[in-house]
Amino acid sequence: MENALFANVQKLYDHRLYESVIPAASLLNTLLQNDRNVATLEMEYQVMLYLANAHYKERHFRLAYQQLESVLHTRRTMQRYKSACLTAIEIMNNQFTDVELRYRLAVCYKEVGEPGKAISTLLALPARTRTPRINMLLGRLHHHASAGSKGKADAVMAYKDVLKECPMSLKSIEALLELGVDGIEVNSLVMNAASAPRNIDWLSTWIKALAQMYGCKHLEAAKTFQQLNDSTRLRRNEHLLVEIGRCLYYYGNHIQAEQYLSTAVMAYPYNMEAISLLSVVYELNEQSAIEQEKLFTQVSSDREFSPAHWFVHGQKMYSDAKYQRGLTFVERCLDMDPRHVEGHLLRGNLLISLQRYREAIEAFRNAQGLAPYRFEVYKGLFHCYVAQKRFKEAQTMCVWAIRSFRTSPRSYTMFGRTLFHSTNPVAKRSAKKFVERSLKIDSSYTPAVALMAEICQYEGATKAAIKLLEKQVINYPNQNLYTLLGDILRIEKEPIKALDYYYRALSVDSNCVRAINGINSLKLGGSIGAKGEATATETGRGDGSNGMTTPTPTDTPNPEWQSVNCDEPLETSSESGASHNNGEAAATSEPFWMDADVEMLNNE
Repeated sequence: MENALFANVQKLYDHRLYESVIPAASLLNTLLQNDRNVATLEMEYQVMLYLANAHYKERHFRLAYQQLESVLHTRRTMQRYKSACLTAIEIMNNQFTDVELRYRLAVCYKEVGEPGKAISTLLALPARTRTPRINMLLGRLHHHASAGSKGKADAVMAYKDVLKECPMSLKSIEALLELGVDGIEVNSLVMNAASAPRNIDWLSTWIKALAQMYGCKHLEAAKTFQQLNDSTRLRRNEHLLVEIGRCLYYYGNHIQAEQYLSTAVMAYPYNMEAISLLSVVYELNEQSAIEQEKLFTQVSSDREFSPAHWFVHGQKMYSDAKYQRGLTFVERCLDMDPRHVEGHLLRGNLLISLQRYREAIEAFRNAQGLAPYRFEVYKGLFHCYVAQKRFKEAQTMCVWAIRSFRTSPRSYTMFGRTLFHSTNPVAKRSAKKFVERSLKIDSSYTPAVALMAEICQYEGATKAAIKLLEKQVINYPNQNLYTLLGDILRIEKEPIKALDYYYRALSVDSNCVRAINGINSLKLGGSIGAKGEATATETGRGDGSNGMTTPTPTDTPNPEWQSVNCDEPLETSSESGASHNNGEAAATSEPFWMDADVEMLNNE
């Protein structure tokens, strides 16, 4: 009976009917243990193999690792007795070799949250027997689980071993660059590999673009990826479109990022990476509710629930101002994938909206550990510190952002706004230098243009402010610039022009509160309050320009304001919270401002 049952278990396994293998193999295993007269070590070993691997295939990882541990123990016993059957079994089925069994055991340990045991299991294999798949898993485990320089060094070594045999492993290349390995070294490693494909110039360009992205040079990375899209037969490849959109999103150019990401989603509607990024960009661009709802409906119709699905649900709740509900979804996302960077950033933004700043700082710190190349990390921390009146730490974040993002206008604009709203008169005067630096990098960067207009108005150069804003809205129509222009013109007693700009703002958003208030003030015929109140920038994310064709990555502005009023959404801007402080900011602004000033000079 046992032999007949064994033959049937074997047949079930060969036909990959794993769910049927599990009960049959379990029954046979019990029979063999209770009747040692017919049981042989070889038969018992094979039944254990079938049972363990069936659990693994069915993703029953806790059961699988217990079975695999028993299998490896039995295998060592058979090796001790020099069983000829063991060799025959492994020759007939390469799934049952020691290398493969240890790989599967390591995967089980990883899935149940035991990365240390997974690493130990793989390190027990001699280096010469480790396949690229084993080295890739070992690299991931060291990269994600190990702390300190030793863990990173071990991860780098494992990824390099993968590239020696598989130079087209783009994930290994990306991981090395993320760990800080120089792009030139990675490119040399790939091109000098024995099996490297010849005449594949695009791969070097791809490596260069990734190196720029992880080096905080996001616009340069977008342009490098764009070269591949323009000049090679990789044009409109989904991964290439997503990378261009990602880099533009990281840079802060959300209008162009939306164009590339929406193109990718339109061509490849099940690319969850593109969908996740597009859901964020829609929110930042204040895209119409119809577009956001269409994207959400597309994701909701999928019965699969991956971290990306939960993230999109959380992002939708954030857009609908259902912050507590959004927090529930994003925490499900992070439970499934603790390294989901966008999830950590969204969690931080949700917690800020709920005014739970200590928890928000923790969320942004987690994101910083995973992705120090993201500006949103420093911006989020900056908001939290200002909300808690920890002005010294807030200013430190600004300096740190400038040091990290030397070629981005976002960091200079954020610090310039902080200085402009400082109570320290020396620091306040220095704000203009940082905004000028931002505009030198990107002359049409909308937040910098708006801040420069505020500064000009503060200095009494109102005509220069109006001219600057009028030029900007011609090229890049934006409801928030319209309202800003309307407010300035209202102060300058030009009601006809002011009314025109208010109505332009309402044509974009019929519920624009600031435009409605401005029109009501004009109807009343009275002047407004303090000049500072009228010039405080209330601008937000804005919408894209109308009728734009798909551009190449250039210095097109992104309608994102570096707010320091943490009672409002992150992407809005009003009068700085720092301007309402008790003098602490004044005491700490100057030394930090000087540090940043020196840093700016070093970047020139």
